[in-house]
Amino acid sequence: MENRKEQIISFSIDFIKKYGFDSFSYKDLSEAVGITKATLHHHFPKKEDLGLAVCKALKENGQKLRMKTDGLNTAKEKLRYIFDDAIDYVKRMEICPLCSLQAEYNVIPDSMKKMVIDLSEREIDFIAQILQEGIDEGSFEFKGNPRSMALMILTSYKGSILYSRTINGDIITLVLQQIYDQIIK
Repeated sequence: MENRKEQIISFSIDFIKKYGFDSFSYKDLSEAVGITKATLHHHFPKKEDLGLAVCKALKENGQKLRMKTDGLNTAKEKLRYIFDDAIDYVKRMEICPLCSLQAEYNVIPDSMKKMVIDLSEREIDFIAQILQEGIDEGSFEFKGNPRSMALMILTSYKGSILYSRTINGDIITLVLQQIYDQIIK
């Protein structure tokens, strides 16, 4: 069974995926977790402390994702796995928690900004690494370098998640298929 701090962080990530970091209060969180606000403040005295713990958890989640994709055989399989994960966010009417924090960059504390920058760079590097693997395998082909293509992929699919929240239709699947068709050799 997960401990109380992990439970609080998990609920916080859920709130971030649905509403954003700045859009929930300790009252909202304490009610969802089933604890008093005092208990919540005991574990995380300030919302900034909670935000830092969330960023740390997101970093760990990213490392777990890397481990899962490392177990896949080809770059195509790795990219498809990541795309399927993005589609799952849309099905649950959520957005990527990092995307949510990136959208709130101007209002989050400076200590969190540093972590969001680090998480963003790690995400770009991760996708670029998969793209480079695809080039090396001979299964991917595209103009530009893997980092630039990673940026295009990330901004396209994260944007499609946001559009999917407001416009009916399967926007994310169309966008991801277009990306896939553009880079698969």
